[in-house]
Amino acid sequence: MKTIIAFLLLLITAFQPAYSQIGRLAPSPLQETKIKIGVTDITLSFSRPSMRGREIFGGLVPYNQWWRTGANRNTTIEFSEEITIGEQRIKKGKYAIFSKPNPDKWEILLYKKTDNWNVPKTIDSTQIAASITVPVKTIADTLEVMSISIDNFTNYEFDLSIAWSTSKVTIPVQLITREIMEEKISSTLNGPSFHDYYAAAVYEMESGHNFNRGLEWIELSIKHRETPSWWDLRAKAILLMGLNKNEEALKVAQKANSMAIEENHDFGIVEMKRIIKELHDASNFGS
Repeated sequence: MKTIIAFLLLLITAFQPAYSQIGRLAPSPLQETKIKIGVTDITLSFSRPSMRGREIFGGLVPYNQWWRTGANRNTTIEFSEEITIGEQRIKKGKYAIFSKPNPDKWEILLYKKTDNWNVPKTIDSTQIAASITVPVKTIADTLEVMSISIDNFTNYEFDLSIAWSTSKVTIPVQLITREIMEEKISSTLNGPSFHDYYAAAVYEMESGHNFNRGLEWIELSIKHRETPSWWDLRAKAILLMGLNKNEEALKVAQKANSMAIEENHDFGIVEMKRIIKELHDASNFGS
């Protein structure tokens, strides 16, 4: 008998290193997504469980109970700047995402304490940074692996989408990009260079927020340069187009095109021809 036990112990010892070297495959792999939207850095981290033949909502994930919105440790999202969800302004930082699924709607919490392995036994109201209730959308194709994604983003907002099985919810998130940019521009333009005026003008040009102010700033950029460049005039032409001053925009664009040709700037030539064509098409100036 002692010989048999010794032999079994020897087998266990022999196979232990091999097992530890092979390791264990994670049934719910950890995924981390990092993205910069506007001026806000966002990090989303969650473990992705699979259906594996199970009923998900109303089964594995009971209705009307708080859920960690994933597997293993808490699902978390981190923001480098303040954000707004609904009417709630949320400080920059890292938050756990808890959800309470129901057939027609989910309640979503951003929770300040993020180091739980699961949902706390009792939700502490002082730890709730934001709460929102969102409708459930039924998706046509069954989603085997749970997904959380950052969708439909612009410089000013994005959707946080949670989907699994045949259910999907979307949480709209507002960013404070415009507020931060306005502050930066205002601060910088107290003692700006032509670079600063140009950057401010391009921001207004690309955001479509205030073309008149953008035009003022590009004029100041041009004024502060010894010799304006074709890209200064490009920005001016686009801002004029935004103000429906197409005749003036065309003259500026043609001048910018001539400068790009003179500099043999390939991108500048292609870009200015594109803008000139767009102006012709919009205004029927003819060639």
